[in-house]
Amino acid sequence: MPTINSIFDDAIGQESVKKTLSIYIDAYKKTDRLPFINLTTGKGGGKTFFARKFRQALRRSDGAKPPMLEVNGKTIKNAGSFFEQIYPVWVQHNAFLFIDEGHNLPNDLQQIFLSVLNVDKNPRRTVEHDGVPYEFDFTKLTFCMATTDQQKLVEPLRDRLRDIAFEEYKNKELYDIFHDNFEWSADIEDSVKEDIISSFRGNPRDAVVKAEDLKIYVSARDVKKVTKTIWKDFSDAMGVKKFGLTASEISIVKALGERGAMTLNGLASVTGFQRGAIQRDYESMLIKKRLLKIDTKRELTKKGLDLAREIA
Repeated sequence: MPTINSIFDDAIGQESVKKTLSIYIDAYKKTDRLPFINLTTGKGGGKTFFARKFRQALRRSDGAKPPMLEVNGKTIKNAGSFFEQIYPVWVQHNAFLFIDEGHNLPNDLQQIFLSVLNVDKNPRRTVEHDGVPYEFDFTKLTFCMATTDQQKLVEPLRDRLRDIAFEEYKNKELYDIFHDNFEWSADIEDSVKEDIISSFRGNPRDAVVKAEDLKIYVSARDVKKVTKTIWKDFSDAMGVKKFGLTASEISIVKALGERGAMTLNGLASVTGFQRGAIQRDYESMLIKKRLLKIDTKRELTKKGLDLAREIA
């Protein structure tokens, strides 16, 4: 039975991810090599947190710890900027390169990475860019990426990465994350727990933000115990909606509740939102919360209709 590295002791959930990364940590101590890792999860799913924890636990065979070089993929404009700004620091410090939001990498760099990150028994390779050779030694360098939309990566590059997919967080795990970050700033009545859980959007970042906001609220109001009344007042003051919905998502629920099933074009016309924004930014959460169903039209579920009546 594989053991989980103690570095993950304070990380809630994602047991499979912890076990996999722990195996890589143990292997790295002996081989100085890691696969080219791609952490895949939705927005706010904890990928950056786990990447930092993972790097913190890494030790080479000589006991050295690779420093962290953290870059957002969107800031890399082209392959030239990567080789001018990032490559020299990566190589000079034999660093752990972590590219967050890697799906935003420019296409020309993705194509070069097909050679850089090619899976090969030989850890050393030389790749040319604009006629200049660049050397990579993956007994010294380590590479990790995180994506929330990996379909934007070219397929051959995806094949070169070792995907580590995050599981959906359970409500109990999200509440534990919330509670840990609330840090006993005030007692929370048991009767409020389900209201708090109902407000989560399903990812750790949201749970942390709500905990931080509640800490500020109880401090400002000198609250010693969070009751259902206090939670309602907090939600009203801080804009926390039922099911964790945003004002835009609430607008869609209201529109469908008032008018019934609609086409995407009709919904865009009524709400004033762009079709792409509805599909990309709003529908997924409404579907996840089982408030919306899509056939040929957008239509509220029974749960969605109940919410629409409640907020009408």
